Amino acid sequence: MFAQEQDSLAIAKNEVSKDDLGNVTDKFQTYFFEALKQKAIENYEKAISALEKCQNLRPDEPVVWFELGKNYKALEDYTQAANYLTRTLKAKPSDQQVLVELFDVYFQTQNYTEAIQIAKKLSSFDVNYYEDLANLYLLTKDYKNALEALDVIDKKQGPSEYRENLRRKIYVESDDEKGQIAYLENKIETDPDNKQNYLNLIYFYSQTGNVKQAYQVAQKLQQIHPEAAEAHLALYKIYTEEDKLEEAVNSMEIVLNSETISADIKQKVVKDFMVFVQKNPQFEGQLVNVLGEELNYGEQSNKQLAEYYIGKDNTKAIQYFEKALQENSSDFESIKKLLLLQIQEQKYKDALALSERTLAVYPTQPIIYLLQGVSFNNTEQYKKAEESLLTGLDFLIENPQMEADFYQQLIIALKALQKTEALKKYQQKAESLKK
Repeated sequence: MFAQEQDSLAIAKNEVSKDDLGNVTDKFQTYFFEALKQKAIENYEKAISALEKCQNLRPDEPVVWFELGKNYKALEDYTQAANYLTRTLKAKPSDQQVLVELFDVYFQTQNYTEAIQIAKKLSSFDVNYYEDLANLYLLTKDYKNALEALDVIDKKQGPSEYRENLRRKIYVESDDEKGQIAYLENKIETDPDNKQNYLNLIYFYSQTGNVKQAYQVAQKLQQIHPEAAEAHLALYKIYTEEDKLEEAVNSMEIVLNSETISADIKQKVVKDFMVFVQKNPQFEGQLVNVLGEELNYGEQSNKQLAEYYIGKDNTKAIQYFEKALQENSSDFESIKKLLLLQIQEQKYKDALALSERTLAVYPTQPIIYLLQGVSFNNTEQYKKAEESLLTGLDFLIENPQMEADFYQQLIIALKALQKTEALKKYQQKAESLKK
């Protein structure tokens, strides 16, 4: 406590050296130091009490008003904080510290109109306040001024991803498609070598359903940057919609073979490729080749490959699900699908081993108990099947289809165990559920 008190006193002396108190009495200085010290250790009420004593001695002292404003703000008494800070600002209209504190008060109280006025003044000290102005104008639906504020900071600092997203949000909220197109086209004209500018316009046209325009921009990007695989992100979707199937497959393969396109984008393209092949099975060979390559792009690719082979080649599907679980052993969806495949392919011992491991991690999942019960029944371990199924039923909530499956498996187990009374009970439950 003594060390904390000494540190606080040092902070107080440091602060007071920055504030010209002028010719003050020893009593005023003592109270003022006490206020700064108490504020430093977050005793804001005591700080205010000391400052009020200062105010009694010198009622028109701006430095006292400023400190009162900061302490009331710390206590979240924003009305009093605004009162003292605005009084300080009248006495010191260009003081940056006062403006910063008052801006925070207005923002915290959602007084956006006043916050805008303060942010305008602060922007002369720090250009980053134009970003705050853009957000404030957006909140007050003053879209024109919001865009102008972004233009100012972009001109001084260059564009940023955050501001580009903010600009896009402004255009969406203001329903100004023409304005956004004009802005994006101007970006291409002023910086034609920047591939991202083309992609932004392609993305916009794609989102608004203007496929033809997106296609034209993608072609323009290809002409200027023939090596740009990014153009094919738009082209393959356009080719698909226009039933240009060979071109669509070619574009997808270019994207997936590119070294400049990120793995997460490639994953999305693979999903589109899988949907494409479901509608156009003649391209299945190309998809299998692509998926083989896709294994280099992350752990989810094994899962994608497994899901693709479900129903086509369950043995391969099982193999790839097992690989996927080696990479992410807690992926519940993969576990569930693998258990279903193991049962379908009559690999009951494997299913029992997997269900046992899974229940150690997910002890309240009824589907795992059901699949375990099925596996026990098919290996003639009827007593264990009964125990597993009854446990799973305890966790089941409002799922009539799964409930019926539980009863079906319980009936099999109870028949084998010759538990006549229990068998009748669950047969009646099954019949009641059907009705």
